[in-house]
Amino acid sequence: MKVIKRICDVIDLVNDWIGRIASFAVLGILAVIVTEVVLRRLFHSPQIWTMDVICMTFGCYIIMVCAYGFQKKAFVAVDVLYARLKPFAQNILHLITYLVFFVPFVFVLVPESFGFFLRSYTTGERGYSVWAPPAWPVKLALFVGMTLLALQGISEMLKCVRGIGEAVSGTDDTKGGDAA
Repeated sequence: MKVIKRICDVIDLVNDWIGRIASFAVLGILAVIVTEVVLRRLFHSPQIWTMDVICMTFGCYIIMVCAYGFQKKAFVAVDVLYARLKPFAQNILHLITYLVFFVPFVFVLVPESFGFFLRSYTTGERGYSVWAPPAWPVKLALFVGMTLLALQGISEMLKCVRGIGEAVSGTDDTKGGDAA
């Protein structure tokens, strides 16, 4: 159980760190928006690059903080039945739902997002605006974000397994899964 805890701790630490750093992208988006408004309204000089930078940065931001949100339980959950269950049953329920819904989702999305990035990079795909920035950085962020989300899912499943194992063995140094 200590190995499982260590693996979960490392994954959680990486996603926490990346999520906190990625959250600063909002400041970059804000700076670009303010710059565009000032240049357009005061100097009558709109820029061709600002909309692309805003959209690309916001896309990267959303993708890169998905795993962080998953780790922090920031997504909507309906827990009418769940709240009435004991921690052992909560961990079983979570493990089943992760295996049925989450694993197939990331099993498809991680390799597909890598192919999406690779095609964009090898073909030199560009944006559709006049500025035409390269499209591959955002697609790389999609792959990295989906990989981080998959890793966080592994961490959450391992926490459930740990919680189930501790409930069965009678040890309870720390609870596993969402029941913690």
